[in-house]
Amino acid sequence: MNVRQTIESAFENVGYPGDVNIIKCSCPICRHIVDDFRGTTWRNQNLEALRKHQIAISLFTHEAFQYFLPAFMIHSLGAWGDTYLIPFLITKQFLPLRPAENAARQAHHAKRTALFSSPQRSSIIAYLREYAASGTAPVGDDIACAIANIENAPPAKSPQR
Repeated sequence: MNVRQTIESAFENVGYPGDVNIIKCSCPICRHIVDDFRGTTWRNQNLEALRKHQIAISLFTHEAFQYFLPAFMIHSLGAWGDTYLIPFLITKQFLPLRPAENAARQAHHAKRTALFSSPQRSSIIAYLREYAASGTAPVGDDIACAIANIENAPPAKSPQR
């Protein structure tokens, strides 16, 4: 299986988070993002819309992040130059926090990472490795640190919806 197929297979049974569980913030920008994602599937997203709302990667609830992440990965896969911020933001979501981060942020981050099943984690790692090999990823060890963080996260506690 190639990386795209691995992603599609790993996320095929993830349930839609619900219209009121996409982003919790209700500011005008977040409401606009929610309006554009409400009632959609990760399979029917397009690159233009994902680029327009790439900041949503950081704003999604845990469940919405898990649900819509495959769209962002699939559409940016191999289009690194056209989607440079998307893979960067995905990488940042899986970096470990600094020890000085407050307990609430640590718990939020741990819960978000732990949500992913083993096949989903493997597909995210494959995506990040593909990004690292592209020659367009930022210099540094962020991708290696994100991969190590995914590999060392506790296993998902509940079955997929």
